[in-house]
Amino acid sequence: MFVLLIAVYTVQELSTDQFHENKDRIYIVGSEEDAATGAAIAYKIKDRYPEVEKVCPVVSSGEKFVVKVGDQKWRGEFLFADSTFFDLFSFPLVEGDRSQALSALNYAVVSESFAKKLFGAEDPLGKTFTVADSLSLVVSGVMRDMERTSFHPADVILRWQLVKYWNFSLAPDQLSNAAGTMAFVLAREGTDFTSRAEDMRDWFKTFFWIYQRGIWNEVRIEPLEDFYFSGWNSRYMLQTGDWDFVLLLLSIGILILVFAVINYVNLTVAQAGFRAKEMATRRLLGSLRGEIFLRLMAETTLLTFISLLIGILLAYFLCPHVNDLLQTQLDMSVLFAPAWITALLALTLVVGAISGLLPAIVISSAKPIEVVRGTLCTRTKMTFSKGFIIFQNVITITMVAVSIVMISQIRYMLNAPLGYRTNNLLVVDLTMLTGNTEGLANELRGLPGVRQVGKVAGLPLFGSNNWTTTYQGNNISFQQFRMDKESFGMLGLEIVRDNHLASDGWFLSEQAMREMNLPEDATSVQLEESTIPIAGIIRDFYCLGNVLAGKSPVMLRLNEKTDPWAFLVETQGDPVLAKKEVEETFAKVIGLDGETQFMDEALQRSFESQIRMAKIVSVFSVIAILISLLGLLAMSIYFIQQRVLEISIRKVYGSSDRQILTRLVLTFLSYVLVAFVIAIPIIIYFMRDWLSDYSYRISLHPLYFVAAGVFCLLTSFGTVFFQCYRASISNPADNFRNQF
Repeated sequence: MFVLLIAVYTVQELSTDQFHENKDRIYIVGSEEDAATGAAIAYKIKDRYPEVEKVCPVVSSGEKFVVKVGDQKWRGEFLFADSTFFDLFSFPLVEGDRSQALSALNYAVVSESFAKKLFGAEDPLGKTFTVADSLSLVVSGVMRDMERTSFHPADVILRWQLVKYWNFSLAPDQLSNAAGTMAFVLAREGTDFTSRAEDMRDWFKTFFWIYQRGIWNEVRIEPLEDFYFSGWNSRYMLQTGDWDFVLLLLSIGILILVFAVINYVNLTVAQAGFRAKEMATRRLLGSLRGEIFLRLMAETTLLTFISLLIGILLAYFLCPHVNDLLQTQLDMSVLFAPAWITALLALTLVVGAISGLLPAIVISSAKPIEVVRGTLCTRTKMTFSKGFIIFQNVITITMVAVSIVMISQIRYMLNAPLGYRTNNLLVVDLTMLTGNTEGLANELRGLPGVRQVGKVAGLPLFGSNNWTTTYQGNNISFQQFRMDKESFGMLGLEIVRDNHLASDGWFLSEQAMREMNLPEDATSVQLEESTIPIAGIIRDFYCLGNVLAGKSPVMLRLNEKTDPWAFLVETQGDPVLAKKEVEETFAKVIGLDGETQFMDEALQRSFESQIRMAKIVSVFSVIAILISLLGLLAMSIYFIQQRVLEISIRKVYGSSDRQILTRLVLTFLSYVLVAFVIAIPIIIYFMRDWLSDYSYRISLHPLYFVAAGVFCLLTSFGTVFFQCYRASISNPADNFRNQF
């Protein structure tokens, strides 16, 4: 089951953006910092370089815009692109002409699922809808929902020129927003466009302000087919994969399969005495050794095939939970494609052959006289199995310790002092919203579950306005926040110094004052050609979200007339009920479902990748424990079968049941203790390396190792205790009788 789920996930990840016909000719142009650039750059590249066939600037904000059809409103994710979009990319249209889909400025392509939401069962082609209150668009095509692509799944694709209605700095002739646009280039056949990076950098320094100031110093050109696993930041406009994470899952999948195969071998060989009686009887009745060997191999292969069928059923059953864990959408139907069926049958034969080979050799080679004498078990020492049990326990103890350390580190970061509050604060998104927002605020204030409502334009975890400027010849990037006093108080922000200006000014953070080396009593600062009045100093806070983002210079303005991006709502009583009240009120006043989320939940989501990794390691730790316990069980069965005579003789010479039990249990637990000693340096090495990525981190306390070792020791004790106890209370006379 796990191997199937991991295989489907891995194949899907590796196939991202590989379906585009022009994938080997499409390039992304950006900087050493971002896979993004200025709005006008793509067109300038087209004019300068003759090997460029077409360009396609793209903006995918990740925000949901309001779409109206008649009196009905919906939210949809927009993607702004040039008319060449469908010339570069091979996203399939179910309706419409690819060459004409974005040929007119008022044309729009909608996804198949969004078209059904807007128009139901009606044919969407030629239908109109409204955005930005008055901009009317015509459906010119219906596109299959985007999947297996680095693009965020878009509900609506609009012409690139329309982006100015929402953000003028992204208009096609602008360069003020240096990293708001993805620049895709389609190079001509047989050209290596990546070789233009150095020339392009020198050219950008002649006119592109961010290169002229030395904020960016390099141009990076990446083929689209390599982008997904490149680790290149795209400012949330494109999705990226984690190759290390895929390798981790692949490694875990292979380990699980290897563990399962070897434990099957151990368990089967441990039961060899029982099967050997049957096979010895067959030998006495005339069956050849080769026939018995093939029979045993066929049995193992049949068991493997049955396991495959059960694994497929379990994989389908658990798929929704895996999708939630991996934040993906697995398509399990691929298992029934001809290529997958062939691969699975081949895997069944290989696993069956490997699993059955050693047991078949041991059992088929057993001589009838050995079975009669009861000496078959003592003939095979299973030295390899003992070593493998230790190896399994090393892996298990390591994974348990890693889980404990990861969970502890995540909890440590979640509880880190951020400089602002998150509990009981609900954020109501107003982005791209038109309507009676003031009336909505008044309605919200009257709800029993709402204590107060504030207005914000910029909020930690939810984004702010970046202003990159110069101070005394040095570059400095401010994060700008505007909010009213209610929001300031709800966030628990602290004014360190108030200059009591007669007019509006900006509060600067302590970090900003340090970077500009300003005295505490400074009342203004010269930034480029502007004199900025300093209203005071506010205590530093993690303005970009969590402790991983670091602290940046902040400019904050307190303004009761703030044009809000969102409402900040402090709830009281039951938070779930309060959230429901707010959403119902939003829908009643605005006529649209509201986008709301609690800040503490958003904080937890900001650690999503770390939490996901910890969950996966924990899940596979449980699996590793179960598998290692199976191996230990096999060893205990076989070991005790080998020691039956020894146990009986010891009892005859006066050993008590308790002494026998203690001796047997300690023998098995010694494997865990050896594994614990081996695992400690491995845990220290990997966890130190992992924790080094975090500036705010825990220390590796010895209790983490002890907890993992004790846990595995106790589970191992529980596994072998019953077998050892039964052997310790056995009657020596019965044992002698069975042996001889």
